[in-house]
Amino acid sequence: MKLLFDASELTPVSAKSVGIYRYALGLFSEMVRQCGPDDHVALVCNGDNLADFQRRLAPGRVTVVCIQPRMPGHFWRQWWMRLGAALCLRRMGAEAYLSPKGFIPRRTAWPRGVARVAVIHDLIPFWYFKQWPGYFGRMESWLVSGAFEHAFRRADRLIAISEETGRALAEHGVPSRRVSVVLNGVDTAEDEVEAVRSDLPSGVEGRFIFAMASGLPHKNQQGVLAAYAAYRRLAGTRALPLVLCGASDVQQGGVLSVGRVSDKALLALYRYADLFVFLSLMEGFGYPPIEALRVGTPVLCSDLGVLKEVTGGLAYHVAPQAAEEAAQAMHRLCDAPWTLSQREVLRTQAHHRITSELSWERCADGVWQALRQGVAATKASMQEQA
Repeated sequence: MKLLFDASELTPVSAKSVGIYRYALGLFSEMVRQCGPDDHVALVCNGDNLADFQRRLAPGRVTVVCIQPRMPGHFWRQWWMRLGAALCLRRMGAEAYLSPKGFIPRRTAWPRGVARVAVIHDLIPFWYFKQWPGYFGRMESWLVSGAFEHAFRRADRLIAISEETGRALAEHGVPSRRVSVVLNGVDTAEDEVEAVRSDLPSGVEGRFIFAMASGLPHKNQQGVLAAYAAYRRLAGTRALPLVLCGASDVQQGGVLSVGRVSDKALLALYRYADLFVFLSLMEGFGYPPIEALRVGTPVLCSDLGVLKEVTGGLAYHVAPQAAEEAAQAMHRLCDAPWTLSQREVLRTQAHHRITSELSWERCADGVWQALRQGVAATKASMQEQA
């Protein structure tokens, strides 16, 4: 199969799509490794992500097309989705187009017989339309919703990254026959560079609770801070400090907000925290809890169905907006530090969860299967129209 892997809109510096970026890198690396003798991948990227993807190339199996020296601007992206992608597919003679971001090009000049396949990570934009109308502005909301609705209607195959996302698509009216559920891949702890205490952000010392949130409403920063304040009242002088990643300039007793941190500092925070807290209101998959579990750190997270699905019974769950309930769980889990043996058991269980259900090998294999199903459906449709 000749495949166009579209990384043209991906960037490592956007907080809104960092999870999608990491997903695309992991998926691309393993898909290239799984290429058969008749498979070839054309990677379309930009200057901001070229180096990251180049490290994952395999000689003879990948052609690289760098379309812009930096992340493309809005008007260029619109041209690409309306005409540029089709022209590129024609030149390479591709059979399938894959969007790891969830959007697919329009049919203008589209080569006959080329399947369009999109990975759908979540339906968070539609959550915002209901819960926070106008949050992203009328123009952005219109463009994003239109792009998603177009993919839902016109893609030959949609790939949902979790069972929960698959259910959300069904509730949105997408026929299940067009959807493949392929769980995200997750790196094992062994895939990461070793982190030591000196890699922790400045000001982080001794025992601490680690939480991840941001100013985006669905990340529930206010809920995390309310739960921590209630925990401080319960624990008194025994309360551990809270290190909050993803937010900065938070003025609250006991809270050290560190904003965005390096990958090494993030791994050190996961590894040396007494507890990881993640009280998101909406997720399509949710990397952080399983990333904390894989290094043996206990996790307290939202009782969202997808987080229960991903963590596989290894995390503790609470209602994300129930501050007192979360505070009591934090107090119970932090009152006495977990022993090294307890953390090793948790790490081993998480490792088994990742290697058996959430490996990149399994993910890439599922995506290749979905692509072949999309190509087969496109060919069948052509035969019916002939």
